[in-house]
Amino acid sequence: MIWSFFSVWLYVDKIKPALNKPEAVQEIPETQTNFADSVMQKTALRPNDLIIYFEFDDTGFKPDPETDGRIAEFKTWLDNNPESVLNITGHTDIIGTLEYNKLLGFKRAQNIQKYLESKDIEAGKMITESKGEDEPVADQDTEEGRAMNRRAVLTIKK
Repeated sequence: MIWSFFSVWLYVDKIKPALNKPEAVQEIPETQTNFADSVMQKTALRPNDLIIYFEFDDTGFKPDPETDGRIAEFKTWLDNNPESVLNITGHTDIIGTLEYNKLLGFKRAQNIQKYLESKDIEAGKMITESKGEDEPVADQDTEEGRAMNRRAVLTIKK
């Protein structure tokens, strides 16, 4: 019985008041910028990847106003963010030898780089590479899938 009175007294007089005690909250001034938020904002403003498709066994492409508009976005980003570079990766379908497709993908990336240089993007701000047939995005067993794999991908890298 004594334990009952003691436990009620302990809870009512000691534990419950401690649980209801308000905690001190430290306010962060609104003018303080959170580093993660600023990185996320900057990343959100970075242009999305641009994919340029090619005909079978071809390295040429026909730019259009939409592509040129996207390229202008990349140029603006690179001008405003000197630490960034533009990665141009050439890809192929599965038709041909591994060596030939690696070279074809590289020629596609180089052709895009030359076009970008004509649009005043510095060669030193671009990296060209080829994945050949190694990274397909579609089924290699259909003509539609192979057509989607014949591409160059432009990506901003930091």
